[in-house]
Formats: sequence, C-alpha cells, structure tokens
Amino acid sequence: MTISLLDRYLWRQLGELFAFGVAIFTLLLLVNHLFLVARLVLQQGAPVSVALQLLVYHLPYVLAFSFPMAMLLAALLAIGRLSDGQEITAMRTSGISLARIALSITAAGILVSAMTLALNEGVVPYAEDRYQQVLITGLRERAAFEQRDVLFRDVQEDVESVYFVRRFRRDQERMEGVVVNQFERGVLNRVIEAEVAQYTGGAWEFRDGTMYVFTGETTVVTQFSRLRVGLQRTPEQIAVPQRDPSEMSIRELRQYISVLQRSGASAARYLVQVHFKLAVPMSAALFALLAVPVGLRPHRSGTSIGLGLAFLVIIGYYIISSVTITLGDNGRLHPVPAAWLPDVVLAVVGLALVRRADR
Repeated sequence: MTISLLDRYLWRQLGELFAFGVAIFTLLLLVNHLFLVARLVLQQGAPVSVALQLLVYHLPYVLAFSFPMAMLLAALLAIGRLSDGQEITAMRTSGISLARIALSITAAGILVSAMTLALNEGVVPYAEDRYQQVLITGLRERAAFEQRDVLFRDVQEDVESVYFVRRFRRDQERMEGVVVNQFERGVLNRVIEAEVAQYTGGAWEFRDGTMYVFTGETTVVTQFSRLRVGLQRTPEQIAVPQRDPSEMSIRELRQYISVLQRSGASAARYLVQVHFKLAVPMSAALFALLAVPVGLRPHRSGTSIGLGLAFLVIIGYYIISSVTITLGDNGRLHPVPAAWLPDVVLAVVGLALVRRADR
C-alpha cells in the first residue's frame, strides 16, 4: 500500500514531537517510582545496582502509559504548528477536508495503539517477572506474616501453574485454601484443591484435597490426604509483594480469572483489567482524533500551551477511568463499560468536534 504525500508529511511532523512526548511523560511517571527505589537504597541498604535494575525493568510498564499520552501531545503540537503556519488552511483550500487530515492523524494513533498493546503483552509481563526477582534479592525488609487472597504463577518446562491462596502464613510456612490450575501448552488439564499446604523438607506438601485431571471428554477425580507438588518457591519468595493486575498480560489475567471463579472468589477486578488493557492502547488513536479539532484553535502551537492542553485531557480521561474502574472492581458496573466508557467519551467528543470544525 502506498502512503500518500500528505500522510508522510503529517507523520513526519508527528514523529519528532512523539519522541519528545515519550521522554517528558516517561520521566514524569518514573518520578513516583524513584521514591520506592530511594527507600530501598537509603532505608533498607539495597545496592545501587539493584535500584538501577528495578528502574530498567519498570520502564516498559511506564512506556505503555506514556505512549498514548505522548501521542496526544504530539498531535496537539503538530496540528497547532500547522494551523499557525496557515498550512491547514492551505490544505483545506486545495480540497483536503479536515476529516481527511484527522484520518491521517488517527491512523498514526492506531499505529501507536498497536505498539502499546504489543509492549503490554510481549514485554511488560517479562520485565515485571524480572522486576520481582530483583526485588526478592534486594528487599531487606521482612514481609507481612499473614497475607490473604494471594495469586501467583509458576512455570516449569511445559507446565504453567496458577496458584490462588486464601490465606498465607509466612511465619508458619503454611498456605490455607489452595486452588491450583495447571496448563500444558495453554490448555487446562489439571486442578488441585487443598485445605492446607505445608512447607516441609524443602518442598510443599498439600493435605486433605482433591485433584481433577481432564483427559479429553472425561474427568478423573482423586481424593488425597497428602500430595507433594513441584512448586519451587520458598515461603519467603511467595511473601514478596504481588504484581498488580495492570502489570499482567491478558493471558495471565484470564488464567487468574479461571482460578478465582473456580475458588468462588470475586474476579471482577481482573475482568475489568482485561478490557482496560485493550482500552488504554486504543486511547492513543482517540487522543489523536481529539487533538485535531482542539489543536486548530489559534495561537495554540506553543509547547507550554500544548502541554497544558495535553495534561487537561489526560487528567479528565484518567479521572473518568478511575471512577469507572473502581465501580467495576466493586461489581457495581459491568467490566466492559467500566473499562471502555472513557474511550467512548473520547470518541464521541472527538468525532463531534471534527464534524463541527469541518463545516
């Protein structure tokens, strides 16, 4: 497919500004994480090398949020610059509609959306796994003696196990109310439920439970009083703070949802995050669409004005998101509108403003 001269010109304008926006927003988002890293070094004596690794492994997660925001800033500044230079007027005089310009800018936003989704699914989960491993070695502060509703994943060869623990007692090296879903090549083939799992002799022993083995169309059910499993994590490793659902891939979230539903626990928070992990990347395209009519305002091409407008739109977007996601987490709003309502608002407002400005 041949890219038109108009698209190449507009995308070249966006490219430089997008890189600038990524740098600005990544730095701002990393500042909050710097406090955690500084506390590890100054209060808990973690090596500086550990602090640097934590920052590096947290960077993909930050980039996944900075990409959509950078797209908004780039589109605002690019349209403002072209408008102040009378280039938008020249384009429209030559027969190019504002809708056509908006389509080109939105197409660039869709590309950024795809990049963000790929980063979220392909890089962020791996980086967060490495982040947790570094945190285990660098964290000197003792973890809480008791934790509830613990979720974690363990991978050995072709078997991927997702664990849900209703209560974990680190001081007693004991898990209570354990449900394990085991997958081979992405297919669920075994479920283990146990009242108690005790760490003895360097291994976990499940007690008083049931194992379900799925073989084709049949299910083999086995009751057991004691069962040794291949979980390699020690109680200290399990006690490390869990990853937030927003840091997981969609595949991991769906596995956790399966475990939670089987255990009878609420999976609303994870269901919302599945949709939110699609909605956030899509916001890059919608930000780009909204930026076209907003950036046409006169004398808006300055960087400070562009940053101000970008921050206002972003703050509004995340205020709506925080409200709807909270309602979704509590089960008061269905996961689909909880995650997608902010994007719907962006789309409606953007399309309405483009249509109005194109008259």
